[in-house]
This record gives sequence, C-alpha cells and structure tokens, in this order.
Amino acid sequence: MMIKEKQVSQAFFQFILPFSWKAATIRNFILFLQKNQFTPYRLHELHNESTYYGGYQVSHSEMKAFFHPLTSQILFPSSGYEKGFQRYTKVINVESLLNIDHLKVPFQIHSIDLIICPYELGFITVRTEIKDTSLSNAIDFANHFNRKDYEDLLPDLGPFIDLDSPPPFLEPDKMHIQSLLHLANEESIDEIDVFRSVTLCGEDAGNHEYIHNYVKDHSYSRWAPNTFICVNEHCFTCITNSSTQKLMAEAKNFYGENYYLQLINLFNKLVFVKIAHNYSTIHIEKDYNEIEKLIYFINSFSSNFFFIEYPAKPDGQELFRLFRRAYDIDSLYLNTKETLFSLFKYEENSVTKKDSMLLLVLTLYTVICGIFSMNLFTKDLEGKIHWSHFKSYNPFEYFAVFIVFSGIIVVGILGFQSLYQVIQERKNKKQWDEQAVISPQIPKKSN
Repeated sequence: MMIKEKQVSQAFFQFILPFSWKAATIRNFILFLQKNQFTPYRLHELHNESTYYGGYQVSHSEMKAFFHPLTSQILFPSSGYEKGFQRYTKVINVESLLNIDHLKVPFQIHSIDLIICPYELGFITVRTEIKDTSLSNAIDFANHFNRKDYEDLLPDLGPFIDLDSPPPFLEPDKMHIQSLLHLANEESIDEIDVFRSVTLCGEDAGNHEYIHNYVKDHSYSRWAPNTFICVNEHCFTCITNSSTQKLMAEAKNFYGENYYLQLINLFNKLVFVKIAHNYSTIHIEKDYNEIEKLIYFINSFSSNFFFIEYPAKPDGQELFRLFRRAYDIDSLYLNTKETLFSLFKYEENSVTKKDSMLLLVLTLYTVICGIFSMNLFTKDLEGKIHWSHFKSYNPFEYFAVFIVFSGIIVVGILGFQSLYQVIQERKNKKQWDEQAVISPQIPKKSN
C-alpha cells in the first residue's frame, strides 16, 4: 500500500513500564519518593486536575464516576493506608531531544508517575509531548523512547526495584504505550494511519485486506471518521482530526479515564501471568506452603481487585471490553480458575491422606492401649509407683508400657505441631496480606 504522509500538530504519549518492587524495602521506597518531590495523587485535591498534563486538564469527579464504586476505591484510594493503586506523581516540565539516526525530535516531558500496586507490582509512567511533526516521526519517536530515559529520570531506584532484571513474568523492554495523535489541518484519517499508529509500523504497510481486518478487530470507531481508538497488546492509540476545542475533551479522556482503563487491565494481566508463573515453579510434592500461598493469592485477588463490572457509561463499557480482548483477560481468568481448582483438588487429596494416616495411627494406639495397657500394668501406676515391679514384666507387658508412653509422646508431638501450624499460618497470612490485600502504608513522620 502507498503511504500518504500526514502532519501531526500535537502528539501526546504516556510510556508505561511495569516493574516489581521489593517487599522488604517498601517503607524506604515511599520515603525515597517523598524525598524526591513525588506527591501522593488524591482525587479530593482538585488543584491537581491541571498540574501534570502540560496545560490540559482532567476531571477528578468524572474519573471517579466513570468507574463503579468498588473499582474507584481501588484506583483512587483516599489515603496511603487503603488498599489499591498508590500513585505518586512529580512535575518535570523539561525540554529534551531524541536523536533517531539522522533525525532529531524535540519533545517535552510533562510529568512522571510511579504507581505502587498490590502483589509487589507497579508502573512507571512518563508523559511526553511533541509538536508539529510528521506521523512517521511520531511513530519513530514512540519506537525509540527506551528504558534509558526512565533511568535518567529516576536514578537510585536500584534498592527498591530492578529494571535490568525484571521477574520472569514481566517482559524486559516491553513498555506499554498510550498515544493521542492530533492531525493538522483536519487531514483525513485512513486505515493505514490507524494501523501504523497502533503497531508502531514505520514504512512497511503490508496488504490492504490484512490492514482492514486488523483495524476492524482492534479498533473502536464510534466517532469515525474523525476519531479512531485502537488497542493491541502493547499500544493504545487515539488518532483524531477533530478541532482544537474537541482536542481538549480528547486529552481529558486520554489522561483520565482511558489511562486508568489501561492500567487496571494491564494490572489484571500481570497478576494472572504471575499466578501462572508461580504455579509452574511449584514442586507439587514438596512446596505445601507455596501451594497455600498461591491459593490465598488467587482468592484475595479475585475478591479484592478483579471486577468484571464494566464502567457505567456505554462508551466506557465498549472500551473496557476492547482492552480485555486485547490483553486476553478472559482466557487468563479461565486459566487461573483451572489453576485454583487443581490446587484445591491436590490440597484436598493431601489433607485427606494426612487425616487418614493420622486416624489410622490414633486408632491403632487406641485399640492396642485398650487391649494391653488397661489390663496388664495400669494397676502398678496406682498410688505410689513401685518401679521394681517393672523388672518382672513379660514381653507383652513391656509392649504395653511402650504403647502407652509412646502414645503420650505422639499425642504431645501432634499437639505441638498443630499449635505451631496455627501460629505459622497466622504469620504467613499477615505476610501475604502485606504483599497482596493491604496496600503499602505511608510511614508516619517522626516528630
């Protein structure tokens, strides 16, 4: 296909990099953010509606109303002591230059988010903007904005996260890119433009039928032909030729509701992939504690964070479904349900075997003690014990003595093990809560 170059008056990008934080350092991590002028993001602070977006504005009240109440509580906790996405944002407002081979692209960095999520996951988001360039240059810019830019903006993160060695369930160098492209002079939007913007395809166009089917499967064209939204596994793009006034509304959705739609679905995907990875590393015959942890992990996530409710607005519902399809959320959810069923079945069989063995041991001790001990030597234990009588016992009486006292020891050991298990389970549950259900708490300032 022939590519007709389009001019872009403004291109907004949010580069989202998932990471895993270290549980042992979380309090120092938050102190580090506060020390480096990262501010907790709270919806009741209305003065921040236009602070982080390069002159554009979001509506906190509309964002909260866009999601169902349970989802809003997770996405927008009102304090650092509530479970959910703890977002810390810092204003940057610096001009920079990206060298792409022989091309230089000036851009501006508006702000940066660092979002700490449950399950030791998080996101780094960098908001950038470029002006008056071609669509190809905008695509090249998105393609070449790499992790080094994050490291320059966020030095000294090593003790808290590891960008160079991400966990196996996170793909290295896989940023998730959100873009809003405003074509200049109300130029028309072709399918090839939508395809290139979401696939970050440079000059290769492919055949028309493939591009048509791809755009049809991945896009939301409610506002066509002036605005197209397209989503795939790594990119979300909105390309529009609407007026400057309408661009304000597009930017509000881009930085507001659509940003959080992508975050919540990306978080769901990462948790499901993490569950699958943890399940694959379990030695089923040895790691009983890991099985318990994974069962708790799945149940706590399902009950606290995974909501199948769509946003209230019709367009939000359709976008939500588009993200779920792009991230394959439904298949990952079914796989997780099967994993949970397998773990429950194994745990049930394991507990049944242990209970059967314990019942067999106790039954044997009870029967043998009843047959031997009650009739052979218990009279020698009445009143003052005459130890000399034990010297005259026959083999059956010695066996009875062994059964009684070994039974007492076995019962004592089992009782101690049960008590230890209860204490250990409470300790584990508290630790799992801190990693999963309970959000990282803001350290209290010392007087």
